[in-house]
Amino acid sequence: MRIERVDASAVRPLRHKVLRPGQPFSTTRLDKDNDPETVHFALFSEVNIISIATVYPENMDVDYSKKGYRLRGMATDTEKQGFGYGTKLLDECVRYLKNELNADCLWCNARESAFGFYEKFGFNIVGEMFEIKNIGLHKKGIYHITT
Repeated sequence: MRIERVDASAVRPLRHKVLRPGQPFSTTRLDKDNDPETVHFALFSEVNIISIATVYPENMDVDYSKKGYRLRGMATDTEKQGFGYGTKLLDECVRYLKNELNADCLWCNARESAFGFYEKFGFNIVGEMFEIKNIGLHKKGIYHITT
């Protein structure tokens, strides 16, 4: 098992399989996928990508004084969920943000089905529930990175 930084084209197939099943593949493209400050992480088991995450600079709308980064497209292959791969990948994202970018926080729009995962990692799930069309119910999740 290894974690590498990859380009957007490497993470989009798993985004499609896990996060956008039954939707057009074009829905897996994020606006900031190809920005120079965007980083895509992939956890590999041999040659197969089994978990992915994307981070880029964006402050959460409630606190502009922090150096914030947004987590998008976090997914683990459905057959590999529950074995800690997502946690290992998120650990690497936080390590990168802390050590290389001196970030203060990481935030996301967490799906209702993933609240437990994010809370166990240390995210605070905050705010009102909201729906993202064709995806489902969400709340904001925020992780404060300690320095």
